[in-house]
Amino acid sequence: MTLFSPWAKSVDLKNPLPEYPRMQLRRGSFHSLNGIWEYQITHGGEPDPNKGWSRIIVPFALGSKLSGTDVNLLPREVLWMRKQFSYQKDNERTFLNFEAVDQCCTVYLNGIEVGSHAGGYTPFSLNVTEAIKPENELLLRITDDSDQGLYAYGKQKIENGGMWYTPSAGIWQTVWLEDLPVHAVEDIKITPDCDRSAVYLRTAGDFSQIVITVFAGEELVHRGITNKKDYTIPIKDIHYWSPEDPFLYTMYLQTEEETVKSYFAMRKFSSMRDASGILRFALNGEPLFLSGLLDQGYNCDGLLTYPSEESMIADLKITREMGFNMIRKHNKVECRRWYYLCDRYGILVMQDIPGGGGPYDFMRTAVLPTIGFRKLSDKEYEKNGRGSEESRSAYYTELYQILDMLYNAACIFAWVPFNEGWGQFDSVAVTDAVREYDTTRLIDSASGWHDMGAGDFNSRHCYFRAFHVPRADSRILLLSEFGGYTYAEKGHHEAANLYGYKKFTDKANWNAAVLKLFEHDVLHNIPKGLSGSIYTQLADVEDECNGLLSADRRIVKIDVRRMRRLNERCYRSLKK
Repeated sequence: MTLFSPWAKSVDLKNPLPEYPRMQLRRGSFHSLNGIWEYQITHGGEPDPNKGWSRIIVPFALGSKLSGTDVNLLPREVLWMRKQFSYQKDNERTFLNFEAVDQCCTVYLNGIEVGSHAGGYTPFSLNVTEAIKPENELLLRITDDSDQGLYAYGKQKIENGGMWYTPSAGIWQTVWLEDLPVHAVEDIKITPDCDRSAVYLRTAGDFSQIVITVFAGEELVHRGITNKKDYTIPIKDIHYWSPEDPFLYTMYLQTEEETVKSYFAMRKFSSMRDASGILRFALNGEPLFLSGLLDQGYNCDGLLTYPSEESMIADLKITREMGFNMIRKHNKVECRRWYYLCDRYGILVMQDIPGGGGPYDFMRTAVLPTIGFRKLSDKEYEKNGRGSEESRSAYYTELYQILDMLYNAACIFAWVPFNEGWGQFDSVAVTDAVREYDTTRLIDSASGWHDMGAGDFNSRHCYFRAFHVPRADSRILLLSEFGGYTYAEKGHHEAANLYGYKKFTDKANWNAAVLKLFEHDVLHNIPKGLSGSIYTQLADVEDECNGLLSADRRIVKIDVRRMRRLNERCYRSLKK
């Protein structure tokens, strides 16, 4: 059976995902290169002149249904992608932007090498002013070693199955051109400081002065001018952002040659002790129970890529309707547009740094932790998949790229450097590096096990037995993965071999078991010290049919009203 989501039929193959990608630095210049491209696969060298080119729909990756392809890229193969297009520039400089290409690529425009990028999860921009013409040919040389190389690959695996998913390669997010004047705002960094009623703004670009204008709704709340790159915006009568009230301030930045539009939110993430002395997560100075879903971000028809913005919004809306206030984005980084939607719809996000490196030792990452060996050394680099210095260096490079990319996202409250020992190394040093970069958010240093005592969360995974609150330490207790109960809705999955931690054949019995698990493992443990929980998972993915939604998003398997009421009880329980 071939699955498609409800949004697949409405995808415009000539211009899929047409929305502006970068909402916190938005200018009028935007020319999407999504749509029909061509590709061929070789074993190195140059594109084969004797080999034909096949059609692919960008930004859907090679191997996804919406791309129109059914092949995968193997290590040591080369994927070539090309597109011819017309372009009339309307300013002095032209930049070619890629939201994400999996995994490493070199970019040629009209036969000129204009740049390269390594890492499959982060955007990059290339100045193509000297190479762009009225008629153009864009060519990419792409390699992807998936789980057999140095770079992050998340849940992709060449030999997939179970909790490992179909790999993809190539362009998997929007490709676009924009024109900039000489005196342009090229980058911004936004840091809200609720304690001091201020926002710290750092800008990059070649301009002599910049005018900053801020609105709260229709009300002008600040206007200032500066010739410096750092500027403090005072915010009186703060309108705080929260899941119940996701309020966003609008900001305009005007140089002598252009105006760009941005936004920010006033929110503070911290920890605090409740009346019983239990350490809790706090939002804007008030304790808040975190009830979330693990979200892999996979789609039955687009793999890593959502079919449309409507499909992203649908996932976020049903998450809120079920009463959850957060998502843990698991071993994947989304496009910047997705985080904007979380900002807008009031979804807190715990952001994983995707795992990578060499093969993981199955005993260390899967078997031993489930029988109690949860604190094995993170210095045995080879066993954790980070044996080479080059691999560890690649992790840091990708880490900082992700932190740069997502720093301004209002919704992200915590970073997760490592999950279950996958590619884990030097946890304390990595946590310190993240803390030095970003003091405004919390850190879940090692989600699940091999906890070296760093970070802000005592982060536990519990699938095979009842969860019991461990002895308190100086961190917030978070049940960062649990559940995973499997029920496959007939006609709405493509699982070859069902994978999950407890299997059901009857939907009513599955519903009862999931809700009972929430009662026992979550609700009853909140007074004992539990401050948050993350259920596995939002939606089915391939063999892993343990989602609250079916893989094609056509069926909500869980009883939405009962789930919402249970979440509301969790929130009320924390306030007692």
